[in-house]
Amino acid sequence: MRILLATDFSHYADTARSLVKRLVLPAGSHIRVVNAIEPITTVAMFAPAAILTLTEAAEAEAKAEVAKAAKDLERPGVTADAVVGFGRAADVLIDECDSFKPDLLIVGSRGRGGIATSVLGSVSAELVDRAPCPVLVARRDTLSKVILAEDGSAYAAAGGRAIAALAPFATAEVRVVSVVDVPFPVMFADPTATGTAVEAFRAYEDAMPKLRETHAGYAHTRAQTLAANGIRVSSEQREGDAASEIIAAAREQSADCVVIGSRGQTGFRRLMLGSVARSVLFHAPCSVLVIHERVAEQKAPEAARAPVTAPA
Repeated sequence: MRILLATDFSHYADTARSLVKRLVLPAGSHIRVVNAIEPITTVAMFAPAAILTLTEAAEAEAKAEVAKAAKDLERPGVTADAVVGFGRAADVLIDECDSFKPDLLIVGSRGRGGIATSVLGSVSAELVDRAPCPVLVARRDTLSKVILAEDGSAYAAAGGRAIAALAPFATAEVRVVSVVDVPFPVMFADPTATGTAVEAFRAYEDAMPKLRETHAGYAHTRAQTLAANGIRVSSEQREGDAASEIIAAAREQSADCVVIGSRGQTGFRRLMLGSVARSVLFHAPCSVLVIHERVAEQKAPEAARAPVTAPA
């Protein structure tokens, strides 16, 4: 197994390194620790000689630190090396993904929330959008309890395959959660409503049992698949806003990690509306492993891309 570990030497990065150090990895695994030295372009315009000196000092210090981190991660059967790159952190890490071809990219999380995250984004979010492999944003140093988000799609199936295929999840306790995300229309709550509104409310009521059954089937079927791979697993169906319910399940189960597929919305739509994966990424109280739409398509053979079919 090949793991790319990003570090900026912060305590968030220390959590990610601690997680990697505790992972149970197969013999022959290789870990690469990467640090990016970002350019100081504005100051460089006025004092290029001073910036050159600072950059050289920063490079020497960074190389010493990443080498130390890599040595700390080595163990019998697991090797590690270190790389220091120059440029934007996300660009450096994506370049390393292209050359190192990791099975998993692990980064720390600054855990920003609210409007700062929504408007500015973060390195973690950019990596989730761009990386050619699953991205684990580490907020805890264990992977003992895992929530797997399931909605019957090919993207959710990729999350299930990641748990079955990645060695660190082999001993995890997994709970598969499928959410019926059909909000109750406020207009239907009017007790004086008649005609079309009443008919729509009845249609809503009639649809809910089938939706509950379908999503319970998604979760149960995925759980059966994981159990067949030797994973300890249970399942549940919930109702409400999908991101909020997945986060609530993580809190209730004291989960170490949420695993979720992403359809990879980008640009203005992602900034304004967000997505379930993005909301979970920024607001979950635990680590989050995101399998991007592009990764799901590249990693899965045609037969495995099909969504889960709930039992009739």
